[in-house]
Parts: sequence; C-alpha cells; structure tokens
Amino acid sequence: MSSQDRPVSSFKDKIKSSWPYILTVAIIGFVSLWVRILPSDRVLLPGGIVKFTTNDAWYHMRTLFVLLENYPHRMFFNPMTNYPNGSYIHFGPLFDQMMAVTSLILGMGNPSSQLINTIGAYFPAVLGALTVIPVYYIGKYLGGHKTGILAAILIAFAPGQFLSRSMIGFTDHHVAESLFSTLFMMFFMLALISAKEKNLRFEDVFNKKFTVLKEPLLYSILAGVMYSAYQLCCPEAHYFY
Repeated sequence: MSSQDRPVSSFKDKIKSSWPYILTVAIIGFVSLWVRILPSDRVLLPGGIVKFTTNDAWYHMRTLFVLLENYPHRMFFNPMTNYPNGSYIHFGPLFDQMMAVTSLILGMGNPSSQLINTIGAYFPAVLGALTVIPVYYIGKYLGGHKTGILAAILIAFAPGQFLSRSMIGFTDHHVAESLFSTLFMMFFMLALISAKEKNLRFEDVFNKKFTVLKEPLLYSILAGVMYSAYQLCCPEAHYFY
C-alpha cells in the first residue's frame, strides 16, 4: 500500500467505527424531540389556536409578528410596556429573526398567522433536540464515545430548567442561548485540540504556515460565530460567571 492510500483507508476506518455512535446520537435526538412535543395537544388547540407557555413566549410572538410585518426591521423599543413610558427590548434579535426566516421560507414569503404560531410553538423543542449534538461531541472529546453518549442522554431527558424551557410552546430565547453557547464550547475545544495535535506555535502565525493554521483557525472562527450568536440572543448573558 502506498503512503497516499493510507489516509484514505484511515478515514474510511474512522467513519466505519463512528457510524454506530452517530446513529445512536441521531436516535437520541429524535426521541428528545418527541419528548418535547408530547404535550402538543395542550398547546395546539382546535381552531388553529396556539396556547403559549409563560408571558415571555407571548412577548416573543408579538415581536415576531411585528418583525414579519416590517421585515427585516425588528423593533427594539416597545411602547406597549411600562405604561406610559414604554421600554427597550432587553433581549437580542437573533431568536426572533430565526423564527421569522423559518416562517418566510415555509410560508413561501407570505406565512399565515397559524403557520407563524405553529413554528413559534415548535421552535424551542427543535432547538432543544439539536443541543444533543454538540453535547455529545464535547463528551466524546473529553472522555470518549461512551461519555459523549451518556452526556447526550442526560441533556436530552434529564428533568430541570433546560427540559422545561425547551418544551413545545415555551417560545423564549433561553433555549437558543443554550444551543449556541454549547456550540461555542464545542468549537473552542476543537480549536484547542487541533492546535495541540499540530503543535501550533506563535512563530507559525508570524511565518504564515497555513497548513498548520488552517484547522485551528477554522474552528476558532466558528467558535467566534457561535459566541456572537449567543450574545445576539441575549446581550446581557455572560458565558462565565
């Protein structure tokens, strides 16, 4: 076997050994989504009525409807609160923009009120289920595949604030904060791991050794994007306390 064939064979072996874990994570994610949409009959009521959970969910939905009426301009001041002065909206625009884009795509540019409400109801459940993926990879890189699977199971089904805030109808930005902050940590870890594997040093940066810099730089950029997304969901949020 030539030296050029070895990386290909190694890559194929790596995929072959990883696919059972990938399949397991996919199953955990789907079951996690199913758990989160179980109470749909108490949220999606007859006649197209959607019963959102908590006042913040209704607040987000009003912001979403105003956004879609004036897309892409989202209001940052709400005159209907803190009577008679009004108040600035303290949370960021990204969560509402994500729901707006989804509504425009699925509604082919003209989504109905029922479609918008349905998307708003399901959105936290979908984001909560997606969080299983970065949690698995964080666990995997810390302690191996089995640790990653255990971490994915815990974040998918463990009772507590994350589960309650990612249920159908709990349309609040907190679940998006959890997803993006976890993605940030995953890419940040990958940047450190790849830099260590390639023995990255400061002189490599100054000497512009892109073969060494490419992978750590890519993960660093992705980490920065995810952290920015996290802050755009809630500018008041702090990653480390």
